[in-house]
Amino acid sequence: MIREHKTMEAADKPLPQELSVTGLVVMATPGMVDTVKPQLEMIPGVEVHGASPEGKMVVTIEELPGQKIMVDTITQISLVDGVLSTALVYSHTEDWSDA
Repeated sequence: MIREHKTMEAADKPLPQELSVTGLVVMATPGMVDTVKPQLEMIPGVEVHGASPEGKMVVTIEELPGQKIMVDTITQISLVDGVLSTALVYSHTEDWSDA
């Protein structure tokens, strides 16, 4: 008798449709905010909500249902010229399967 693996049952189910929003504090080199901000806003799903002249920026990343890009997007932000650091301060995931 051949037993089915439990993961096979899960493969037949549709993947959850999750919307994720992540909040970051991005620290840029002081004096480079005006250069860094437009570069960040060119990255899909990224929005800059505020920035100080000292270089602190409040940034969100929105990951739409079916996407799995959050970690790659944070990495992409950290590689922008003038970005000194990124700090994850908020993460929320919501299941939209039934929406």
